[in-house]
Amino acid sequence: MTFLRRALFVTLTALLLSAVGSVWAARSDASIPVEEYWSLLQTSRQTIADLDGKPDEELRTSLDDLATRWEAFDSVQLESGETLLVDNSLLTSALRSEEPDLDKLTSVLDSILASRGVGPEARFTTDDLQPLEEILARPEFQWKEEQPNPLNDWFQRMWDRFTSWLDKLLPDFTLTIDPTPIAAILLLLILLYAFRGLFVDLIADARLNNNEDADELLTADSAFQRAQSLSRGGDYRAAVRYLYLSSLLMLDERGLLRYDRSRTNREVLRSVSDQPELSQPLGEVVDVFDNVWYGYHELDEDSFKHYSDRVEELKDKKQ
Repeated sequence: MTFLRRALFVTLTALLLSAVGSVWAARSDASIPVEEYWSLLQTSRQTIADLDGKPDEELRTSLDDLATRWEAFDSVQLESGETLLVDNSLLTSALRSEEPDLDKLTSVLDSILASRGVGPEARFTTDDLQPLEEILARPEFQWKEEQPNPLNDWFQRMWDRFTSWLDKLLPDFTLTIDPTPIAAILLLLILLYAFRGLFVDLIADARLNNNEDADELLTADSAFQRAQSLSRGGDYRAAVRYLYLSSLLMLDERGLLRYDRSRTNREVLRSVSDQPELSQPLGEVVDVFDNVWYGYHELDEDSFKHYSDRVEELKDKKQ
């Protein structure tokens, strides 16, 4: 596994663990004033009304924005100082639906707005909010004892398949193990393996970077010999780097171009653009080097030999 793939793997694993943590974590106590709640209802109702006939992309963006705003709080602060818990999961689920029903959303928002009875500028007491409390007391607005956990569902399906296979293999054997600790251990092992590979690649890259200062003492032949030595040891990535360096040093020694470590690869190619017989094979050498060294593309023995042959072709170029 290359450095870039391991880094990506670690990032995805961290995101996965973060998602698990967010599902297992307790709900926040975010609260908004009751007037802000009514204002958000009015804004949501008007936004949805304006979305009728809009393109799908604009519709999706607007509904996701509304869903994010509704997910940001779980209680309403009344003017009396009391806090009223609310569950916006039904509304946010409808807003994030892959095929949103604007009429249903409008109906839900109109029902809540109707409980207020008057314009948004009026003042209310706790008794005035009784219709709202009755609406929020409906089952679809109540807290669920257990929130859905996609990761747990996936692991449970995998565990069920494993136990089913084990039952077929060993009919008389009964496995009584809680799969939850196994899932946690599995994720930990994956993370440790990914980080181990990442640090190994970082150390290898650091060693290669430390050798760059010694590159100024190399000649085309010594760089080529260094590449062959590295390839025999299976380190094709470093070997490609020294082959590329060998080709630049060789062209510099023959006066076909000026080798300068500060120049980019594309600048090197531009410097020989008026020499097609040189720029074409050198361009292939540069492309392979970029893909292997900067793109972390894997290289096998045959691919390395082909690359070495292309470098050898450059040696036949005359001034």
